Amino acid sequence: MPGPQEDPSLKLLNPAPEAKLESWLAEFFGKPVSIIDRELLRHRDLSYVERLKFNECLPESLIYKQVLPPWDIEQDLHERILIPSIASSAQLYMTAHHGAVTAMFLEDLGGVNLKEQAVDTKTAKQLGEDIARMHRAYSYRTDELIQMNVLRSLTPIDYETFFAEVTDQLLQWKDINEADAQAVKTAARMIAQRLAGEPISLVHGDLYAENIITQNGRLFLIDWSWFTLIGVPTMDLASLISNHDKNGQLRDHSEVILEAYCFESGRKTEDVQSALPYAAVLERMLFLYWLVVRKSMGILGTTVGPVENLMRLVTDDIIASSRDWS
Repeated sequence: MPGPQEDPSLKLLNPAPEAKLESWLAEFFGKPVSIIDRELLRHRDLSYVERLKFNECLPESLIYKQVLPPWDIEQDLHERILIPSIASSAQLYMTAHHGAVTAMFLEDLGGVNLKEQAVDTKTAKQLGEDIARMHRAYSYRTDELIQMNVLRSLTPIDYETFFAEVTDQLLQWKDINEADAQAVKTAARMIAQRLAGEPISLVHGDLYAENIITQNGRLFLIDWSWFTLIGVPTMDLASLISNHDKNGQLRDHSEVILEAYCFESGRKTEDVQSALPYAAVLERMLFLYWLVVRKSMGILGTTVGPVENLMRLVTDDIIASSRDWS
């Protein structure tokens, strides 16, 4: 069966003029440069990403990313939050602006992600350890991160109120009925109760194999974005070891990743494992919130179809996944 098709009504981002790109590159390299190859990596409504390769320049290539609000939070993330040696993120070399567009020139980590390649046990173990170290390192900085006022802080104490507002908006739009709204609110309350004792740290928020690059034996996380927040890092682990298509062959190594993560975190595997179903539904609820934000912005399409249809699917998934909780 063919997968969902991109909504034809979706308006894609209009990139900055070529003259702007040429001037930005000249500023970065200190001279006019010649682009010898351009590879379009992504073109969506709020983002446009290319790999640029140059002749007789260092670096020889850059990731050129253009984003619109609220995706422009990525600039603040790279400039103020992410420490590449801890977060395994790309270096941000330069930013520029053209109207509402924020342009970023990032380190090119290569195009080989873990979704598109075979994954061995050693890599899976390394990944679990790396993610645990990152979460532990940022857990010591949560007060500092909150004071920066760059990211959302969403901890278990906030879930009931936060998701009540989300479901109330869906009710106002008539995109959800009263019974389903109550079921989502109940799920939020149960998640809050179950995750109340979890650590708080920096959460990538979209941590799947397709957002993990491998280069020279090292693993790098890409696409830090609007989904990044200060919250329960178990949500990252839940995404990473889920059966989602975006995880590719990494799905065959979920137990290895979980055990490596728990060992590096100093936590009992059974304790973390029991929290994972709640963290997985939390990730779905935050995705539902993103769809509400899109509709509030007047964006009625997504790359996989109309917003309202996806809202229904995600709501059904949340309710089905939380139905058997006691």
